[in-house]
Amino acid sequence: MDRQEHIHIISAGDRIHTAYPAVLMELPTVTHTFIFAEKEVYTNSARDDMKKRTWKCAIRNAIEEVNALSRSRHIACALVCIDAATFDAIRDPVLGIFSEHPDARYSFDISAGSKRLSLGLFSMSLWVEGDSYYAFGNSPARRVPVPTLPSKNLPANPQYLVILTILFRSQERGKGEIALVPKETLFNEAKAWHIPARHGEEEPGSRELTPPAFSRLVSALVAWNLIREETDPENAHKRLYSITPDGELALFVYSARMKRRGVAETPGLS
Repeated sequence: MDRQEHIHIISAGDRIHTAYPAVLMELPTVTHTFIFAEKEVYTNSARDDMKKRTWKCAIRNAIEEVNALSRSRHIACALVCIDAATFDAIRDPVLGIFSEHPDARYSFDISAGSKRLSLGLFSMSLWVEGDSYYAFGNSPARRVPVPTLPSKNLPANPQYLVILTILFRSQERGKGEIALVPKETLFNEAKAWHIPARHGEEEPGSRELTPPAFSRLVSALVAWNLIREETDPENAHKRLYSITPDGELALFVYSARMKRRGVAETPGLS
C-alpha cells in the first residue's frame, strides 16, 4: 500500500470543472479523484423542462472536464453514481473506497451537488478523518475548520491556553501577517506566565514549566492543528511557531463558553 495516496471526493455540480484546478493547486498530492453524482443527472425524463435538461447537461460536461484534467495530470478519476442522496447511499460507496485505501489521505470538495449529498459527504469526511473544502462563487477553496480537540478540553492543561494566547497576541501585533515565534521565545514567555494554583493544587512554583513538558505541549497542539511548526529558513535547527485558524477558532469558542458562564477572563491565566 502506497502511503502517499491521496483520495479526493467531489460532490457533482455544474461548476466543479472551474473549482477543480484551484483545488489541485491547494492539494497537489491528490492521486485519486472520485466524483459522486446522483443517478438523476444521467437520467433523461420526458417530464424535464428545458432548464432541468440544461442543468443536467452542464453537470455531465463538468464531470467530463474534471475527468480530462485528472487524466492529463495522471490522477485516477472515477464517477460514483448513487440512487438517491440518502446517507446510506452516500456512506456505503465511501466506505468501499476507504476499505480499498485505508491508509490514504482524504479530502472532500462539498461545494456543489445537492445539500443532502454535500452534507452526507461532509459527515463521512469526519469518519475517515478527511478534510472538507468549499468554494462559493469565485472565492478560493477553503478548508472547513473541524476541531480535533473539543474546546471544552483545553482547560485540562492551562498551558495549552497560555501557548495559544501568546501566539494569538503575536498574530494581532503582526497586523494580519503570519507571526512566527521562535521556540525559545515561546518557551520563555510561557514559562514566565503566571498560572495560579487551583483549589487543592500545589503552589505554582512547584509546577514550573520544563523544556520536556513544553515540547510535549507543543507537539500535542501541532498534532491537533491548533498551531503550526516551521523550520527557521536561517537556521535549520531552529523551529518557529504560529497559531492556525483552527487555533484561533478554538480560543474564540472557549472564550464564548466562559463568557456564557459569566467568567470575564480566561480562568487560571493572568
